[in-house]
Amino acid sequence: MPEFTADSVGKVSRAAKGLCMWCRAMDVYAEVVKIVEPKKAKVAEANLQFNEANAALEEKKANLAKVQEKVAALQAQLNAALTEKKSLSDQADLCEARLSRAGKLTAALGDEQVNWTEQSKVLAEQLERLVGDIFVAAACVAYVGPFTMSYRSKIVQDWVDKAKEVGVPVSEGFRFADVLAKAVEIRSWNIAGLPSDEVSVGNGVLVKNTSRWPLMIDPQMQANKWVKNMEDQNGLRLIKLTDGRYLQTLENCVRNGNPLLLEDLGEEIDPALEPILMKQLFKQAGRLLIRLGEQDIDYDENF
Repeated sequence: MPEFTADSVGKVSRAAKGLCMWCRAMDVYAEVVKIVEPKKAKVAEANLQFNEANAALEEKKANLAKVQEKVAALQAQLNAALTEKKSLSDQADLCEARLSRAGKLTAALGDEQVNWTEQSKVLAEQLERLVGDIFVAAACVAYVGPFTMSYRSKIVQDWVDKAKEVGVPVSEGFRFADVLAKAVEIRSWNIAGLPSDEVSVGNGVLVKNTSRWPLMIDPQMQANKWVKNMEDQNGLRLIKLTDGRYLQTLENCVRNGNPLLLEDLGEEIDPALEPILMKQLFKQAGRLLIRLGEQDIDYDENF
């Protein structure tokens, strides 16, 4: 009722005013409850649906995680399979290339079989004649140096005949240059300035194999040019007996192992060179020495 208010009732009775206020509050509460309770029910229902949805979502997430793990495992297997496929493909290509090269090599070796067979026979014959060839070649190094080509040929032929007479096999058409030097080495000498005739090549072989210092009679300066070209890279030093300090240069070469070329040598030689020419070496306190002039100096075996 509109007139049922706390003020109007309070005019009549203060006790009734409180009761009126309570009644109106309960009326308001009843109206609010009529509005709120359905909403609470809807909220509770919505919360239930939300929880159910969350539970379903978590279940789906768990299922998704399992699926993702399977996908990752399958992807790893796929990557491993692709890697293995590439490795096998590379190996197949390599094997194919090797087979191709092996086929070519086999064909080439088949063509070389005849040459190798012939070469093995030649080597067997050379091995059989090795002792005689080395014997005559050593005699050439020791004795034929001063002689002319004609006398060299005669004396070598005499040695070959004598060796065969006593049963020592020697190669037919023996040439000591073939025994003591290689064709490639002789070619390098020719490039360095050594003439390619048989006498010059023979002299080069003697110079290379002799254990003494070679004396070269060289009016055309061919040997001089050859030695300079061959030994320049090794620090070749040049001296003449007319040089005032040639002994000092000689001493440095002996100590350091540098090659030395003595030019314009006359008929007489300085006595101070005798220990060098005779290689009068001696050891003292573990050092290899040689006397040069008035002092003993270290001797480098590369000299």
